[in-house]
Amino acid sequence: VKIDLLGNRSLGVIRDALAGLSRAERSQIGSPWEPEDDPATQAAVAHGKTMGCFYIESPAMRLLQQKAGSGDYEQLVIQSSIIRPAANEFVREYVRRLHGGAWEPLSPRLESVLDETFGLMVYQEDVSRVAVALAGFSHSEADGLRKVLSKKDRAARLADYEQAFFQGCTRSGLAADEIERIWAMMMSFDGYSFCKPHSASYARVSFQAAYLKRHFPASFMAAVISNRGGYYSTFAYLSEARRLGLQIDRPDVQYS
Repeated sequence: VKIDLLGNRSLGVIRDALAGLSRAERSQIGSPWEPEDDPATQAAVAHGKTMGCFYIESPAMRLLQQKAGSGDYEQLVIQSSIIRPAANEFVREYVRRLHGGAWEPLSPRLESVLDETFGLMVYQEDVSRVAVALAGFSHSEADGLRKVLSKKDRAARLADYEQAFFQGCTRSGLAADEIERIWAMMMSFDGYSFCKPHSASYARVSFQAAYLKRHFPASFMAAVISNRGGYYSTFAYLSEARRLGLQIDRPDVQYS
């Protein structure tokens, strides 16, 4: 069991944005609240109009959204994990495959293992599952490999896993160039990466923020600024509010 406990300021943004809505506005949201199914929110995500929205507001993430053009929750779960720093090559390949580009599984044995991510390793679990499927690792050994990849002092410990992986894949009949290609994709998980539940939870919060920005921009942008923003400066969020057509009033001792 892997549990991440995170303090997330964007939950405060969503809380304050909802609190700032009028009773009539709150009634528009409905219950249960399913922002992932809202067409207008999906379109905003697909066009990268997500400045101020948790985790999907950086230039790199908004560019990926625009290239993907889907606005789909399941795809955002993939995108939130594949955007990691060492995976640029695979981000481009993901977009190509998403738009119908031909691809072959890394190995016939992985056809059903990585089918939902277009044959690419996207989540931490994928590293473990590939090690089990191709190299004959036990689940405990495979999880040990997953853990080592995220460590700063991984170099010494990784050598043993690499040797065991290459030997196991060779016994399974894989050619040396295939093993090299698969190992290189595993190494793209250097530093930080997400397990799928982590990425899915992030995407849920991202969609809630995107929904509020799309339908209630004044309350949302006020909450972003009051909570000291996210990726950008306060000035940048004020500029975004003006681009949305919102009026920015000066401070007034008579009226907050």
